[in-house]
Amino acid sequence: MVVRRILRAGGVGVLVLSVLLLGMSLVWRMVIRPPVSAVIEPSSGKVIQLRVLNGTDVPDLARQVQQYLRRRGFDVVEAANAPSLQPQCIVLDHLGDSTAIARVCYALDLAPTVVKQAIDSGIALHCSVVIGQDWQRLRPFR
Repeated sequence: MVVRRILRAGGVGVLVLSVLLLGMSLVWRMVIRPPVSAVIEPSSGKVIQLRVLNGTDVPDLARQVQQYLRRRGFDVVEAANAPSLQPQCIVLDHLGDSTAIARVCYALDLAPTVVKQAIDSGIALHCSVVIGQDWQRLRPFR
């Protein structure tokens, strides 16, 4: 009889703890750190297009970031090596679309200060993400 009471009380405790953890997870996911949307215009379904360039000597980083962003709905059209090594991660804004740039920065956990204007009418991409030597601080690698 005593054993049953202990088991019953333990089961209730585990259930309460599970519900509490799930609730905290929901609040974290939906309020504190909500998911980013890669869709710019919901009516047209237009998605943020970008390329990822590896500015480090670590192989395969651009492809890993490309896969991470694609899983979140971004249209990553290219993953390649940057022409030179970069000390820090930067985002090159090609179209001047601040909303799209802010969403890319949010997805990778980059500060808005890393955005550089590189307006180019010959490029049909919203931006280019250049992975720098500080790549470990990006969200896909934490």
